[in-house]
Amino acid sequence: MDYEKIIVELLSRIQTLEEQVAFLMTDKENQQKKETTKMTTNDIREYIKVLKNNAKNSGKEKLILTARDIHGELNLKSRYPMVCNAMRDCMGERDIILFQPPKGNSSTLEIEYKL
Repeated sequence: MDYEKIIVELLSRIQTLEEQVAFLMTDKENQQKKETTKMTTNDIREYIKVLKNNAKNSGKEKLILTARDIHGELNLKSRYPMVCNAMRDCMGERDIILFQPPKGNSSTLEIEYKL
């Protein structure tokens, strides 16, 4: 048997595995950093204000938003109560809730904002 060749092959495999582990550890650290930068209700309110300002500046008289759209645009996961609360917080006297589910918070909440 050619032990030297076998040892070189094993060392090569070990090096490849070490590189893969290093890559996975870096990926895991990046994932943890993303998770620590959580979005707050205030961040969502600010986002809605930007949407309203953009619509107003483009000449629109009203803007209809749904919780599902905001949730998706911000890449949130299971944060519908936060989105719905922020949407209600951004309402003015003339704004109308077009649809609200029985429990109040879900992807189907729809509000018409008068600009």
